[in-house]
Amino acid sequence: MTKKNSYHPPYLGVAYYPEAWPEEEMAKDIAKMKEAGINVARMGEFAWSKMELREGEFHFEWLHRVINALADAGIATILGTPTATPPIWLSRKYPDIMKENETGRRRQHGGRRHCCSNNPHYRAASARIVEAMAKEFGENENVIGWQIDNEIYSAGMGCFCPECQEKFIRELRDRFRSIENLNREWDLSTWSQEYSDFEEIPSPRDTLINPHHKLAWMTFQQESNINFVEMQAKILKQYTKAPLGTDTMPINGTNYRHMTRSLDVAQFNHYNSEENLWEACFWFDFQRTLKDRPFWNTETSPNYSGSIAANGTTRRDGFCYANSFLPLTLGAEANLYWLWRTHFGGHEVMHGSVVYASGRPMYSYREVQKASADFKKAADFLNDTHVETRLALHFPSQSWNFFETQKLSKQFDYKRSVLDCFYRPMVDLGLRPDVIENDLPLDKYQLIFTPFVPDLEQDALNQRLHQWVEQGGIWVVGPMTDIRNRYGAHFHDRPLGSLESFANVYLAHSLPCDNSAFLCQTADGRNLGDSLWYEFYDNVGESLAEVTRSPHSALIGKSVLLRRKIGKGTVIVLGWIPAPQDMKEFLLPLTCDAAGISYGQAEGNCLMVTPRTGNGREGLILAEFEGQGGSYQLPCPMYEHLSGKTLSGRVTIAPYEVLILEKNKT
Repeated sequence: MTKKNSYHPPYLGVAYYPEAWPEEEMAKDIAKMKEAGINVARMGEFAWSKMELREGEFHFEWLHRVINALADAGIATILGTPTATPPIWLSRKYPDIMKENETGRRRQHGGRRHCCSNNPHYRAASARIVEAMAKEFGENENVIGWQIDNEIYSAGMGCFCPECQEKFIRELRDRFRSIENLNREWDLSTWSQEYSDFEEIPSPRDTLINPHHKLAWMTFQQESNINFVEMQAKILKQYTKAPLGTDTMPINGTNYRHMTRSLDVAQFNHYNSEENLWEACFWFDFQRTLKDRPFWNTETSPNYSGSIAANGTTRRDGFCYANSFLPLTLGAEANLYWLWRTHFGGHEVMHGSVVYASGRPMYSYREVQKASADFKKAADFLNDTHVETRLALHFPSQSWNFFETQKLSKQFDYKRSVLDCFYRPMVDLGLRPDVIENDLPLDKYQLIFTPFVPDLEQDALNQRLHQWVEQGGIWVVGPMTDIRNRYGAHFHDRPLGSLESFANVYLAHSLPCDNSAFLCQTADGRNLGDSLWYEFYDNVGESLAEVTRSPHSALIGKSVLLRRKIGKGTVIVLGWIPAPQDMKEFLLPLTCDAAGISYGQAEGNCLMVTPRTGNGREGLILAEFEGQGGSYQLPCPMYEHLSGKTLSGRVTIAPYEVLILEKNKT
């Protein structure tokens, strides 16, 4: 085995598929990687048929040669387990491993992630290849990490095979204990849906199935994937000490905190364009909170995306560079491109890459080189510090799944509402939020926003938030929050779970609205933007905004925004979905001032502002993400690591420029 190099973050890497190319191409590829500044390659995730030609017949010699050749060039390896793409011999021997759709039809061989995570034949074969890989490469010091499977996620309602149905019934028995409890909690007396035995409960194939049934099924499907990942992690940990992860996507039906609890590092894939690059940062702010260590951005395009047809257009100069740096600024220690060399055939022949199928560099190659050089310049500061914030925004998977099964309003889009109405206004004011799951500890935060979280009982979030407020926190809660129990049903005796009693308020009405029928004004006369949903309160204590126009006279004067002092802290209840301008000009200044959180130093609405601290060092990173340029008022003179200059006052940031700034360094 080639002697181990000394590998240190930050990593700039690529996905590499040597199994698809003649082995004589390897030397040219690796030489070009080294020239580009690549220091890690991710391999193996789809190579099951190359590793196990026939059942139990393993061939790893070729992979050893690639790992050794990469190591000779100073390039580390991240190995992927290939369980997303079973070989044809497995599919033919066990056709039941394929997922079953709503109509009862099995998928056929020829895709990826088309197997059922609960199927015993698939699980046994997966465990066998994972253990063989682990024994072969677990102690290889040039393998710096592992990726389990690939983008594992149950889209839609998942698999409907008999194995899933049987396991689902077992889980319902364990959860409810009696069929009477399930009938009651799901309100199955409506439409005469009661069951007399758990075995009578069908898979939710019909679109009109009870929504609580659908919610339970969706959660079960995602937890089945989590269990499949945990099975592989348990095997790998017997043979390797390298960090384990599984690459995830910008969808949140899976509880990624649960997914990563048996893993060591959060991994994330994204393919955002110039128009929505800022949205990738939302997911970085989320990934950062999943584990107590830097995450890995395992996939992004160096230029454009595509499959058998290109998707969108090429990016402007600077986009690849900024896209490479943004995850590092927000808490990652690795950014990897998908992919190194365009596939010469197959499903993704029109996806952008670092080099063409011919091996010639694509137009963004020089930006890859620049990113690599600047990663090295900023390495000490990035490795010594972490993202620092006292602001959090709740984004739990259970809310995602709830709104997939019960939208409440047909026009309401959960993800878009969180991003557009809450996250983007925070970014525009130069704020840096942590995007968090329900179970994350709250102690580090001074200000927390909790919109669109119907169930506050999961992970005892309501109790922990109440205690946090009483100790001095500022909690902005609502709308559509605390309105349902853990099964997604209304409370029998009250409209809200615990918010009314905790804040001593009274929810008089909650109403959908698809027009401009309501006008709400703040105490100083500011008109609030229209909303798809309203919650009107009485007994408010201090009302900050009220209804001044309504088609229902009984609603005039009701509060849609109220504030209560509780213990040492404050609860601010939102009864409408704030427009972005309402957030930027009114609600965020109000709450940030109360929390002592600074904002507004940025101009241009296109800067990611990231305070960082650690190991006695303090600074911030400014990254321009829309190709427009901007400026920022520095609090004091600061050393900029990439240029080697000391900057002060209001600094100008060019389109797609990144500034790594540190206090007290000359």
